[in-house]
Amino acid sequence: MMRYLQSQRLGPIPKPFRLIALLLAVALGGCSLSKPTLPVVLYLAVTVEDDRQITSETAQSFRARFTKVIQQFRSLHPEVLVQTALYSEKQLTEQLRRRDKTGLGPDLIFSSGEQANALLAAGLVDPMPENATSRSNTMAVLSRRLRNRRGQLSGQPLLVFPQLACFDQRRLETTPSTLHELLGVGAAGQPVGLALNFRQLVWTAGALGASPGLIAAAEGKEPSPAEQQGILNWLTWLQQANNQLRIGFYPDQASLREGLMKGDLAWVSCSSAELQRLRDVMGPHLGVAALPNGPQHQASPLNRMRVLSLGRNSSPRQRAMALALTEFSVTPLLQRNLTLASLSLLPVNPHVNVPVQSSQVLAALVEARRQGASGEPLLAHLHGDDPRVSQLDAVLVPLVFGVISPEAATEQVMDVLRRAQ
Repeated sequence: MMRYLQSQRLGPIPKPFRLIALLLAVALGGCSLSKPTLPVVLYLAVTVEDDRQITSETAQSFRARFTKVIQQFRSLHPEVLVQTALYSEKQLTEQLRRRDKTGLGPDLIFSSGEQANALLAAGLVDPMPENATSRSNTMAVLSRRLRNRRGQLSGQPLLVFPQLACFDQRRLETTPSTLHELLGVGAAGQPVGLALNFRQLVWTAGALGASPGLIAAAEGKEPSPAEQQGILNWLTWLQQANNQLRIGFYPDQASLREGLMKGDLAWVSCSSAELQRLRDVMGPHLGVAALPNGPQHQASPLNRMRVLSLGRNSSPRQRAMALALTEFSVTPLLQRNLTLASLSLLPVNPHVNVPVQSSQVLAALVEARRQGASGEPLLAHLHGDDPRVSQLDAVLVPLVFGVISPEAATEQVMDVLRRAQ
């Protein structure tokens, strides 16, 4: 039994799994009338966006969230054991290449949708097979974000984490619903935080009418004059916002989260994946709402999809169980339970009715998902480790601090996005 587990390319087995294996061995050794069922160990690689989030606390939080899924799945397949490991998004591709060379790659990868697309294009995951059940249990708009030109799926959508506005209700009674009101919050003396990187600021691009031009450029096209004007309006607003005394630009989303928890900021953009940590610190003082819209356009929040993809080193039994776990994870009852238990994510199953009238947070999540539909084509072109993302960041920093003009930045942004990847 122990030799079998060691042969599953997972290295040393943690003590809890060794105990389980020994108990199974004893039970199976005393049963000569039925064929023993050997355990199947699945290795699950989980990505996190921020390197600083790879801590024992993060691992514990993830395992607590995913444990219910595993427990319910094991009631149907008690022979399945699941090991998890956390990886930085930026390092995942290299880690997978290294592991695949030695046959030690994971059976399942839990990553963002954009990264799943990149992994499939790089040949580091196998296409996710489809059937009538999986199609029925997945919103079609989400599957389209994962389908390449050959019609292959890079993974199975599992959860959606919308981008929201988080604020301190001790300092703000209501959240701004427009960008004009957001600037008014800063003018009234309440500190507002924005992340100075493209992916976290792209919600303001939609609010200021820049999304069509950005999407056209990302598709290798020349934006029309009207679309270029939309990009210029967006970049001009960002530069002018930095001139406001109480509007601050921070290096990343983690800095915004820490600033809000410490009381240094009154309002920030945030990911719904951070809500539990914010609740733990701020308690009832945490306010959650949809991001503010522009004068004529809706915000385009970064609604991140979390996806299960198939590793390439699985045995036939491991592949069968990996597919079974993937299909089980999007069943209506499980998806509803995950949504209501966390109040920080949305289901991918269209048959799950989200009770927005019973929760202000759920209502904000659903509104954020609706807002984000306009920006989804752009996200499909810019995965997590796309080099153009850091190149766009390198344009936004000098723009915001007045080193380059909005006109020059507009040309540079379009040039970066048009580069073929």
